[in-house]
Amino acid sequence: MQIHDLDFSLELSALRSFAVQQSNKCKALIQNADLAAAIHLFEQYQLGPLSFTAPEIQNRLQDSSFWLKRIRRQTLYLISQVERALGYVSKRRAVYCGDVSMNKHHQNKLLSRSYMEKTFLVNDEGVSIPLSEIAAHNISNPEIRRHELMVRIRGFEEVAQHCDHAAVFVTITTPSRMHATLASGLPNKNYDGTTTREAHAHLNHIWQLCRAKFDRANIRPYGFRVVEPHHDGTPHWHLLLFMPVKSVNSFKTVIENYALHDSPNEPGAKEYRVKFIDIDPAKGSASGYVAKYIAKNIDGYGIETDNSGHRSDTAADRINAWSKSSSIRQFQQIGGPSVTVWRELRRLRDLNMPLKDLTAIHRAADSSNWAAFCLAMNAIDLPRKEHICRPFYKVKTTEVADYQTGEIIKTALNKYQEPRKPTLAGFWYHVDPLITRLKKWTLSAAPPTERCQPLCKRGGSGLAGATLGLV
Repeated sequence: MQIHDLDFSLELSALRSFAVQQSNKCKALIQNADLAAAIHLFEQYQLGPLSFTAPEIQNRLQDSSFWLKRIRRQTLYLISQVERALGYVSKRRAVYCGDVSMNKHHQNKLLSRSYMEKTFLVNDEGVSIPLSEIAAHNISNPEIRRHELMVRIRGFEEVAQHCDHAAVFVTITTPSRMHATLASGLPNKNYDGTTTREAHAHLNHIWQLCRAKFDRANIRPYGFRVVEPHHDGTPHWHLLLFMPVKSVNSFKTVIENYALHDSPNEPGAKEYRVKFIDIDPAKGSASGYVAKYIAKNIDGYGIETDNSGHRSDTAADRINAWSKSSSIRQFQQIGGPSVTVWRELRRLRDLNMPLKDLTAIHRAADSSNWAAFCLAMNAIDLPRKEHICRPFYKVKTTEVADYQTGEIIKTALNKYQEPRKPTLAGFWYHVDPLITRLKKWTLSAAPPTERCQPLCKRGGSGLAGATLGLV
């Protein structure tokens, strides 16, 4: 598997050496004022678009770590697509992703685990925490991720019950020409070479059209989207959405129209391309219905086997490998309040401020009550910009030494000497920004000098104090 002189099947050390060689070539070309030649050198390896300004491109092409990151990402993707195109991905052979992709996924997990165990976050008070400990207590932990998703889904269901809203479960799939392999394991003669990313982009485009139509019709659904693979790695979407009862028929018509716009007359299109299930509370809860889809795509908890008869934990591992190789986001909240604000408030141990509505919002987040959080945030019928709290981002500065003068100066530039992008610093309360991240943390490879107390099992990072700073 090779493009020009880049062999994507090489070991990581060889790929790292290749990245260094190519960055040095670009450096020489740029020093000779030939940026176009450097860009051509990069683009011939099909490592993705350079969506930067000319100075930003110039800085990145001279950086071997940028080359290596792109090479590693493309390696995973190419392997997965070759396996899929050759028919190696199916319920008859290797379900959801190929075995080579699976092995690469395991190797990357081991590398990540090793890095996190050897890397520490150190604050300005000398307290150090290994990244592995932080990852074990936030949504990087599959168990915590699953719990948080179910809390939010159940909360949306409680909001719907409070507002007398209906629940609709929707499944949208791609046209048959985008599927590489049939359920029998035989190649699909109609397959047109569509990759998993392209199939996902097709579904995303359908949703963008639907969303625009919903806005014009004043339909505001809220809930969750789950992306998972068919047996051959072709993505499809599940959506659990809540809305006023009067909007349900229009909602279904919009989705059906756009989902069947491509190849509407192919056999089985009307039966399989889009499906609706109206959730009847008398027969079961909406969150209970979708729980199996959440578990199946995270860790397989509570499920014995998947639809293909494979063990649930094995299937979940293969689905995670599939999503990583294709850079597909599995879960997406639709509508409702910001989960970033929810997580920031849960990091605070106490909130001693005489602000009644903010106190109610914090109490709801701290007690894991997503329904109360939605209602306190006034976040069901209003656009996010009108919610009581919104994430607050700020450009961070760091202290660096000026080796010519010996001075310690503050800078807001990144390693490429470009202005840094804003990062999360707290949240807006109406028109006032409130700072929750008061301590400065830096990465260090050194062992800890002073360990902090064990992190909160609830999933908060434990890195914030009990007070807020007003800007």
